Amino acid sequence: MKRIFLPLLLGVIFLTFQTTLLASLPIQRIRPDLALILTLYLGFFYPPMVGGAIALFMGLLMDLFSGNSFGLYTFSRPLVFYVAHFFKGRFYLESFSSQFLFVFISGLVEGLLLIVLLGILNLGPLGHFDLVFFTFLLPQSAFTGFITPILFFLIHKISLYCSVSTESE
Repeated sequence: MKRIFLPLLLGVIFLTFQTTLLASLPIQRIRPDLALILTLYLGFFYPPMVGGAIALFMGLLMDLFSGNSFGLYTFSRPLVFYVAHFFKGRFYLESFSSQFLFVFISGLVEGLLLIVLLGILNLGPLGHFDLVFFTFLLPQSAFTGFITPILFFLIHKISLYCSVSTESE
């Protein structure tokens, strides 16, 4: 139960921070996706059932907070989790550059998936895809990738601290 509580609490904190304080930044298009970073962290360090359930719940919360078409993040976040879980043993993710690259690519792929799903669900043309890609998706994925090593380090330290403090009790 303690292993589930910490990522849920962090997920709620990250989502709240992401939808309130980061949304008020002057450059709204370039804000990191903290929930994606947490989802990928879960994919690397949590078992499939527990991490997948947390990713599903976080996707549901993202759908509730975003006001977009309901179900997009509920579908994409567990998918991102399981892809990260599949690749966790195939990449060396201890270096900053590999963490940045994996999160950057994951953010781009998830963003492209969401754009395609929105295009399918709205039954209209995708519009200015190149404009959306270069002005929104690419900078957001890059900024998310840049802060990933810091957040991975902090999440890992918090997890270690909580596991050590519960073992001493």
